Amino acid sequence: MESDKVYGQDPLVYNGKKYSYFLPSGTGGYQFLFSEEYDKGSIVVRGKIVNDVLINFDVYNQKLLLKFFDESGSAQILEVSEAWLEGFSLHGTDFRYLSINEKSKFYQVLGNGKYQVLYYWWKNLVLANAPGTSGHTFTKPARSQYVMMDGMIRSYRSNGSFIKLFNPLIKEKIKDYLHDNDIIVKKAPDEKMTDLINYISNL
Repeated sequence: MESDKVYGQDPLVYNGKKYSYFLPSGTGGYQFLFSEEYDKGSIVVRGKIVNDVLINFDVYNQKLLLKFFDESGSAQILEVSEAWLEGFSLHGTDFRYLSINEKSKFYQVLGNGKYQVLYYWWKNLVLANAPGTSGHTFTKPARSQYVMMDGMIRSYRSNGSFIKLFNPLIKEKIKDYLHDNDIIVKKAPDEKMTDLINYISNL
């Protein structure tokens, strides 16, 4: 790869096309999940973990972006190729690039047992409707929620639909755990959902 020769970067990681998504004039908000800033995170490519790289997640276009500086000191941004990409971590949040039902997507992953909670995040670009404004604006991030079990993902929207996903023999225990820990799955923080799904995996 030419960039490896020029910049001395690992071609396994610094592999992709130049990021070229430019926002229309007057667009409100931004296309990223967390913020417009590129922060240090890690990338997993073909089982190799690369730490302390500057990354950002363009959730609108579903692209992982990598920022680096070339030999002249100029900032460059690449769309990381999904060919070998397995996942990334940013702001303490773990994502995996998973192929499920013949479709490959980025999912936030919670839990490390036989069951895992997956969040698929997105944003829309809509017409601005605030007084005195024009153009478009990005919506706040939204997500779909799933449980991964036996290599399949199943969606849920409420405590009731979450409980129904599991074996009847453990449903009462899950119901009690949700009640005892005051968990509403639709809006529970990541830490509580991680503890919940790990608890269920160990039942």
